[in-house]
Formats: sequence, structure tokens, C-alpha cells
Amino acid sequence: MSIGDFFKKLIPKDKHFFPLYEDLSGHILKAATALHEVLEHDDPVKHKDLLKKIKEYESQADEYTQKIFDEIDKSFITPFDREDMHELTSSLDSVLDSINGTSQRIRYYRPKNIPSEFKDFAKLILDGCQYINTAVIELKNLKKPNKILKACRKMTEIESTADDVYHRTISGIFKKEKDAIELIKQKEIVENLERTTDRVEDVSDILKTIVLKMA
Repeated sequence: MSIGDFFKKLIPKDKHFFPLYEDLSGHILKAATALHEVLEHDDPVKHKDLLKKIKEYESQADEYTQKIFDEIDKSFITPFDREDMHELTSSLDSVLDSINGTSQRIRYYRPKNIPSEFKDFAKLILDGCQYINTAVIELKNLKKPNKILKACRKMTEIESTADDVYHRTISGIFKKEKDAIELIKQKEIVENLERTTDRVEDVSDILKTIVLKMA
């Protein structure tokens, strides 16, 4: 390694990391938007296209995730704590993995009925991913973390609301659905929807940790 290459490794790659994080969070938001559209409309043809897009977003996001990990491993100095960067990257990737997991269950299970609460969940997930995107864009301004912390509070509120929606949905499914197979399908989908809001809160938790350490 030349001296020049050595010193390049010592330069914080803020300008490199932050665009990658923004690309990753942008794909999360695109996937959440597509999932919301799937549960808002009853058009099978449109569903097929949207579910395919979600899978594409997930695959593209995996590439951004790997690029971030590679950059972390190659850099001597990072914009914030190396372990926190790993955890943030993994948490962001998990949100999209969960959205994709939900969409694939909708694709293959093909439930006959879509409870209205599924739409409520999709809206909560979309809102949560919008706040994730806002917070990630603000990472470059960690010395002024108010917008990040506000977004984190909103993510926590969303997860709390999602818990209430989950219990209401499960109760409704067991009261209304008489077909055992349909009941199992709906129950598994709603569990994945709720799990996605948990993953959103995980992102909030690591963002708050990053802000606290940088204060």
C-alpha cells in the first residue's frame, strides 16, 4: 500500500457513506409505497406488478447494504461509531426484508379477503418508512439532531399504534373468518405486517443511540 493510499483510508468518507444510506432508505420507502398500494387496491394485475417491484427493491437494497459494509470494513475512520453503522445498516435492511416477506406471502397465499386493518397497517408502515427516510437524510447533520429525534419519536408512536391495530385485527379475524385456511393465511400476513413495524422501531432505537453518542 502506498503512503497516498494509506492517508486516503484515514479520510472520513462522509460523502460516500451518506449517499449510500440515502439510496438504501429510498428503496425502503419505495417498497413501503408499493405495499401500501397493493393493500389499497383490488386489481390482481396491478398487484402482480407491484409485488414484483417490491422484490426488485429488496434485491437492489441488498447491493447497497453490501456496499456500505464493504466501505465500513475498508475505512479507518467512519462518520460515526463503526458498530453502530453496522447495526443501522442491518436494521434498515431488515425493514425491507420484512416488507418483502409480507408481500411474498400476499403473492403466494392469495387471501380471498383483505381485512380493512391490513390497509391501516400498510399506512403505518409507509409513514414509518417516510420517517426513516427523513432521519437518514439528516444523518449528515448529526450536530443538529432535532429532525432525527422528531422522526424517531414518530416511529416509536407508530409501533405503539401498530400493537393496538394488531390485537384488533387478530380479534376480528377469529370472529369473522370461518374458513380455517383463510384464517391461517390472514393471521400470518398480519403477523408479518406487525413485525415490520417492530423493525421500523429498531431503526429508531439505533438512530437515537447514534445521536446520543455524537452529542
